[in-house]
Amino acid sequence: MYIIFLDESGQPGGFEKDNNKLVKNTSKYFVLAGFMINADDILQIEKCMKDIKIKYGLNPLNEVKWHTTYSKLKLSFEQYKNMKLEITREISKYKNSVIGIVMDKENCYKNKYEYIKNHNDLYATALHLLMERCSMQIANKFKKRDNLKPAMLIADSRKNDNNNKLDKELQIAYLRAKNMGTHFIKFPNFCESIVFVDSNYYSGVQFADFCAGAIYKKYENGNSEFFEELKPAIRKHHNSIYGAGIKLY
Repeated sequence: MYIIFLDESGQPGGFEKDNNKLVKNTSKYFVLAGFMINADDILQIEKCMKDIKIKYGLNPLNEVKWHTTYSKLKLSFEQYKNMKLEITREISKYKNSVIGIVMDKENCYKNKYEYIKNHNDLYATALHLLMERCSMQIANKFKKRDNLKPAMLIADSRKNDNNNKLDKELQIAYLRAKNMGTHFIKFPNFCESIVFVDSNYYSGVQFADFCAGAIYKKYENGNSEFFEELKPAIRKHHNSIYGAGIKLY
């Protein structure tokens, strides 16, 4: 079985339809990233994340997020950067495991309005594109003889104590994509439902968060340092990550 951990960076909304532009201080891009591994590797990535946290004097049971500040972690800036690089380099050991969908929000809301009208549509489109590439990767690896190897998508729950609307919307988008597939490939490998978890307790989701963060930093801020470290793990087709592992939409 394949496990695909899902996380995001940037905001999917923030477009003023009346003024036909992004609102001030919103991100230009929204990134949805998937970290896809064989289920047999789960214990290995859990141990890896735990060991890195202990090395830097952090509680191994506490979540480390890409956007957590070094002051909050009580690390120096140098320690903080080195920790992020170590995590990214561990991810890079898993070849063809990372898929990043980069949504150019202004382009989407201005030029694809027939089907991207709000932040839910933008998120759903990114998810559909990510699932397509996961399905292609499985099909390419196992060919037709074994391409029904199951794939389970695990996402960080966005619900709070009073509302699980966001999780429901993502579940609907997942089921719609699973049933539709695309012109190029169907999605028979995906299990019947997304599994929503608390990322505090899932190293795989924390790894996906670092994938999303590194990709987002390249496109939003023009800083490719972490992206270059991540690149060996990004899915390739015909020796190129673009279109296959990184989709700019």
